[in-house]
Amino acid sequence: MSAGAAATRGRDPTADPSSPYFVDAAHPYAAAAAAALTSHRAKSKWSHLSSLPAPSPLPASAAAAVLLLLRRRPHTALRFHAFALRRLLPSRSAPPLVLSACAAHVAAASRLRAAALAVLSAATRHHPPAQIFNALAATYRRFASAPFVFDLLLLAYLRSRRDALAAASVARRILTAGARPLPSTAAALLRSLPSAAAALDMYHQIYTHPRQTTNRLVLPTVHTFNSLLLAFYREGKCDEFGTVLKEMDKYSCKHNVCTYNIRMAGYCDDGEVEKARGLWDEMVQEGIQLDVTAYNTMIGGYCRAGEVAAAEEMFKDMEMGGIDPSPTTFEWLVRGHCMAGDIDAAMLVRADMRRRCFGLAAEVVEVVLSGLCQNRRVDEGLGVLRDEMRREEFAPTRGSYEVLIRCFCEEGEVEVATRLQAEMAGKGFKPGSEVYHAFIHAYEKSGDYEMVDRLRKEMAAMNAEDL
Repeated sequence: MSAGAAATRGRDPTADPSSPYFVDAAHPYAAAAAAALTSHRAKSKWSHLSSLPAPSPLPASAAAAVLLLLRRRPHTALRFHAFALRRLLPSRSAPPLVLSACAAHVAAASRLRAAALAVLSAATRHHPPAQIFNALAATYRRFASAPFVFDLLLLAYLRSRRDALAAASVARRILTAGARPLPSTAAALLRSLPSAAAALDMYHQIYTHPRQTTNRLVLPTVHTFNSLLLAFYREGKCDEFGTVLKEMDKYSCKHNVCTYNIRMAGYCDDGEVEKARGLWDEMVQEGIQLDVTAYNTMIGGYCRAGEVAAAEEMFKDMEMGGIDPSPTTFEWLVRGHCMAGDIDAAMLVRADMRRRCFGLAAEVVEVVLSGLCQNRRVDEGLGVLRDEMRREEFAPTRGSYEVLIRCFCEEGEVEVATRLQAEMAGKGFKPGSEVYHAFIHAYEKSGDYEMVDRLRKEMAAMNAEDL
């Protein structure tokens, strides 16, 4: 049973003049407008429509009736919907709920998903989910709509409003009507909920509790379970994966590469890279096509475990397998070499990145600068920072400036450090105690005790303000 059919049993509210969902098919303007848009040529019908006498403002029930009469011509009907909002209805007011519901049904019945989603997204800016759902349910049968229109309402709250709680309330209304969201919609909802517990609870509401429908098209899929795994992974609750995997087994749902990627990432985060490698080998045996995320997960796991040689071997296998590395691939290798103290190898990887027109993330640049400064290559570090700053999207971190300032002060190049500190302030970073200590030690070395006293007083005042 569809959500719309379940919600519209009994009297048709679209035929009741006292109902907020009344569609006035007998209104003179409705018939005249529909005739104008079906009997005239494309170039003249809209000008003819503009010349038709219409009450001001036009009742929403009459505008909805035009959509009803034009529902077999969905593109024309949707253009009229836009025309009515712009020219016939009160300006600067929320679109009438019945008109939005009718337009969404016209689009959904013709499988114009994007158009239906756009109409519903606009409605979510003005009306609460319960009201929109009720309007869709009340007008559903009259427009011979498609059941997925309710899924689109759920998606509208996820995509345009980013309101997972409102989307969840729509899902519960769909369930109350005796239906289920489509698996792809349910997976999107589970991914957006604020906690793993909320995602698991919603999963049980949709799939575990008894429902009238047994349609296999609405049973959970691998994407459903991947959304649950991801929810637990984000909270660091990888020990709860077993709960999800049992549910997968109950539905005989096979794992895909995303399932393995999330599980491998959980092991790598816990430092259990050998267990992650076991999953990798299992995935290969199952004949699952490896992707760049799988390689990046293992490369990152090896690098964090200090096994950079294994990470490099994985990188070679990746390229031999015809999978193009991503910036993340190189960033893990750079981090790994820096952690191992091999800054030369890290710089070679960075050079390979630049040949491929990739740039480093700001936090990885900070790691590189720290490695270079530890090896007394501070000028080279400044060059790396300047190279990356040529990218419009790059924003240096506070730590990058602090590393360079400290190293230039240690090298006695206080003027360069001072310019960097001014630049740092221009980026909105106030100097911390580490920066002050670096300058104080530099001025002590040069014998400028007046500056030392001045900086100590500034630092004391700064610390007093922070208390």
